[in-house]
Amino acid sequence: MKLFLSRKWGCLMLLPLAASLYAQKDLKTRATQVGIDERGYYQSIQVNGEQILGGKQFPVISAGSQGKVILPASMKASGNLLKFTMTDGSRVTLRVKESDACIRLEAVEVPGKYDALVFGPVGVGIGEVVGEVVGVVQEKDMAFGMQALNIKTTAGLPEGYENAYRAEFGYEGTPASLSVSTVPGDRQAVTKTGDGAVFQLGARRRDREEFRPVHGVKESWTLPVKGPDGPVKGAAVALFGDERERILDRIGDVEVEEGLPHPLLKGEWAKKSREAMKSYLITDFTAENFEDMLARAEQAGFDYLYHDGPFLDWGHFNWRPEVSPEGDEGMRKMAEKAQARGIGLGVHTLSNFTTTNDAYVTPVPSEHLLKQGKLVLAEPLDAVQTDIRIRKSELFAVPLTLNGLQIGKELISFGKVEEQGEYMLLKNCRRGAWGTTAVAHGQDEPLYKLWDYPYRTFFPDLELQDAYADRIAELLNKTGVCQISFDGLEGCGYTGHDDYAMSRFVNRIFTQVKHPLRNDASRLSHNLWHTHTYTNWGEPWGEAMRTGQVESRIVNQAFYKRNLFPRMLGWFLIRLADRKQQCTSLEDVEWAMSEAAGFDAGYAMTIRAKTFRRHGQIDRLLEAIRNWDYLREKQAFTEEQRARLRDPQTEWHLEKQNDRLFKLYPLHISKYYTCNLGEMQPGQPGGSDWSWTTPYPGRFAVRLKVEGDGAIENPQFTTPEGVIKFPCTVKEHQYLLYTFDGKAVVTDKNYNVVQTVVPEGEALMPAGTSAVSFSCSLISEDAPDVVIRFMTLGEPETVEVR
Repeated sequence: MKLFLSRKWGCLMLLPLAASLYAQKDLKTRATQVGIDERGYYQSIQVNGEQILGGKQFPVISAGSQGKVILPASMKASGNLLKFTMTDGSRVTLRVKESDACIRLEAVEVPGKYDALVFGPVGVGIGEVVGEVVGVVQEKDMAFGMQALNIKTTAGLPEGYENAYRAEFGYEGTPASLSVSTVPGDRQAVTKTGDGAVFQLGARRRDREEFRPVHGVKESWTLPVKGPDGPVKGAAVALFGDERERILDRIGDVEVEEGLPHPLLKGEWAKKSREAMKSYLITDFTAENFEDMLARAEQAGFDYLYHDGPFLDWGHFNWRPEVSPEGDEGMRKMAEKAQARGIGLGVHTLSNFTTTNDAYVTPVPSEHLLKQGKLVLAEPLDAVQTDIRIRKSELFAVPLTLNGLQIGKELISFGKVEEQGEYMLLKNCRRGAWGTTAVAHGQDEPLYKLWDYPYRTFFPDLELQDAYADRIAELLNKTGVCQISFDGLEGCGYTGHDDYAMSRFVNRIFTQVKHPLRNDASRLSHNLWHTHTYTNWGEPWGEAMRTGQVESRIVNQAFYKRNLFPRMLGWFLIRLADRKQQCTSLEDVEWAMSEAAGFDAGYAMTIRAKTFRRHGQIDRLLEAIRNWDYLREKQAFTEEQRARLRDPQTEWHLEKQNDRLFKLYPLHISKYYTCNLGEMQPGQPGGSDWSWTTPYPGRFAVRLKVEGDGAIENPQFTTPEGVIKFPCTVKEHQYLLYTFDGKAVVTDKNYNVVQTVVPEGEALMPAGTSAVSFSCSLISEDAPDVVIRFMTLGEPETVEVR
């Protein structure tokens, strides 16, 4: 009991100190106790009785005002309120709620002069695993977290105050590198430091017009946020700690108690459901080929079929007529057909990117197209002039793509800009651009410069963005489509409202959809950790499957692990041959599948309808996909096997024995060997001698390709253990494929069989380094190159579904 002296009836009395006058405050939740001193600073943070508070002094709250950090000077507790007097004399009040799930801190009184409020920053002395996005730190057998409880509360330090906070608290955050971006330490919910980690969450004032730095534009016009998300008041966070193995369950408890998104898949929380890591098939299905694409998805074992370009426009999101001639109703029928076969349908969007054929752009543009700022005409504008003089503006410092302007109900596209002292001349303007109508305009009529993107798209402001979200929610509800990707979510940030705008877009959709929804984006933010099922991203289609983003795919797996998030390996592409790339082979697919199995991560496999029709080995590839993913989902691989599988330098081959038993072979693939036949005459035998090293003795496979114009016949290989000859002709861009089972075929460039070949003789490959000779006859005037790879198999090991 705390006591204080009171003078009453002329004498001094010892009386209990009323709880409402406590200068200190202890807050508790299950496994965690937080102490706050009379200055408004953390006195202790204990998890399971162990002190984790960092060695420096950290405030419960701080504020940003006029470029400076404002700290607490004192704090008084009054019931469930913490009243802070700041060093500038202002008052900030937090409402506290203690529950079994978390300690909730909510700002209920914040001076309007403050630009931002930060909960903390608060440092902890633990940092073995720092989940920079989820906001959780793990070490030994404990974990501690701080999370935002609404979308107005975001991760990171207030923009424009980063240097002030670094100077005040003396820490530097650690950037997090991902496949699509780097998350600076300043933008993380908790950032790793040299002596532990620092939590940094807060809210920015958004209820006023501002001119903010946005994507290189120093002063981009930023409109106020209307409603309760505008002011800082209402920002809230949760604090909680637990045993390390229980921390994910604790986050689920917080989500449920605080009304955060808590998506379920087949009745189980998505963050713990293996359904969240289901692989899926991406293809360009249409109403005409839909049944065939469903059959292909079933053949490969995919439970989700996804279209990466189903919309005719972005904004109103009308369906392409070849995809769904009946619009939403047609897609509903397709989704019902798929569902009857146990397959969910998915679609791809570019979030708030707006195509120029959308009705928000043409023929009458919306007044809510996103604007960089206002320009001032130097003179009236008639309906036909193509050179427009305006007062000088800094908005042209960053070059754009569409060069769009809006004045009244007309859109204009300018060609180039010439400076003329205090004026600028916009030359070669296209009047009535994008199907709008050119008319005359008075000098006082505002002319706006529009934001655009290199995809040749515009953006909406926040109000119009809400309409996009409502339309997407509507089409999901009408059709039953149960998977969606919010590609390009960073486009929401062009509004000047950073992560808030992204969360607003996704959450507005998520809260309206009436059925379970798998949703993702290529990047992850703190608030969207709760909403997204996973994140996934596209492979660079200009690279082969084995080289496209390999390091980034692996880096992302570590990011998912430390952020307690379902794992995805990215998009892969099964391709046909083109001028630069070979047709995707079985070995390519098995390499990708072995990586997915090793990391226990899902993926997206892109196969176009044309590829299904023209790839000669597509059935074998789909069978391999089905077998590998079946074993991954059944968790049949041992941890020791998974450790070897996830090494990208290894190659593997899987053979099914029955539904429960599989053989896993280590595979060795040689480098490319090239025989140049350019010095030989037609009919002249020629070849090459090579040295090849393999760890696996025995029968070998061959992938021989004739590159360039010309043809060869009777290719032959000589090893220390025999000679094998293939009596056949192989023409330009054709393959000779010799497999481990002793069969050989000649195929076209896409592995369609042209000729079955019966090999003559037999050759084996000893372990170690051996001399291998190749010979053939040139039977054409043009002399091609012959490019060869050898493969050998090691002893198999058993993979069993138990």
